[in-house]
Amino acid sequence: MRHFRNLLVPGLLLALSGCTTDATVELTKAPFEATSALSDGTSRAIGELLEPISEFTSSTTPGASAGDSLLRARQRMIFFTAYSYDNLRADIARGSGEYVTSLATLAGVPQERHEEFRHSMRSGYATLFDETITGIESSRRIVDTAWAMRSGNDQ
Repeated sequence: MRHFRNLLVPGLLLALSGCTTDATVELTKAPFEATSALSDGTSRAIGELLEPISEFTSSTTPGASAGDSLLRARQRMIFFTAYSYDNLRADIARGSGEYVTSLATLAGVPQERHEEFRHSMRSGYATLFDETITGIESSRRIVDTAWAMRSGNDQ
């Protein structure tokens, strides 16, 4: 019986230590796996967030048609208007400021017409920021008004 007990105790210890080791390994791995899953989700979310910005900042493709470059210019205005809506609203209300100047530049308004552009935007403030329309509609009106002030008839 003593011999059996001598074998049983070490055998139980080995068996129990194996279970503990598996549980310990799982407990040790769990935070790393959770962090990896979280990081992957965060990376995808950041990628989705930055996608419009990368479109906004990417250069035009050599040999792209005029229609493509006009479309990209308009997209830049749409992104700019969406991301700086509150600042644009304040600048348009004043009739001056870096955001309204940037909008004129993105719209392709020649430098010599920037003053006219600022005046036109300020005089249209009530229509552009009508309280009965959504922010999206207001942004669309800003883009359409700025786009109409472009040089030439390439609208």
